[in-house]
Amino acid sequence: MSKWISSSILVFAVAMSHVADGARAADFKINPQAARFVLAILLDDFRTAQTGGGYMFSYAPNESEASLRMKVQRWLSGHDPDGLDMDPSERQTLFKFYWAASMMPKRSTCFVRMESESCRQELTKWMSREAAADPRFLLDYKTLAPALGLPALAGAGGS
Repeated sequence: MSKWISSSILVFAVAMSHVADGARAADFKINPQAARFVLAILLDDFRTAQTGGGYMFSYAPNESEASLRMKVQRWLSGHDPDGLDMDPSERQTLFKFYWAASMMPKRSTCFVRMESESCRQELTKWMSREAAADPRFLLDYKTLAPALGLPALAGAGGS
């Protein structure tokens, strides 16, 4: 497993969630850069799994990079909450990556070299905000949870 993915797993261990359930997001528009970032993470993890290394996400036995690309696009469209063959907690993890990437500046190093130290620092910053119940994260999560098949966030005052 790549060093970048390993440090991301540690970040996720810290990024425990808080409150929300939500309503359907009819006006959800995909952030293309954030979607590419999520896909890059997923494909890196998939390649690592294919070579026998440790991995974060579940994959169907007949999964391919092409099928993952299609599934991520369909899932992020908000029209297929079960588009990814993953546990809800895995979809939650992908959403957290997506949200963090959507908050990064357009010229973030993460969109060019996601394995860089500056990307790790920027990703950690945004994921720490998720863990600290950033109101923007909570609102986005609550709004998009039904459309993306995300589980309710656990935490104080949560449902």
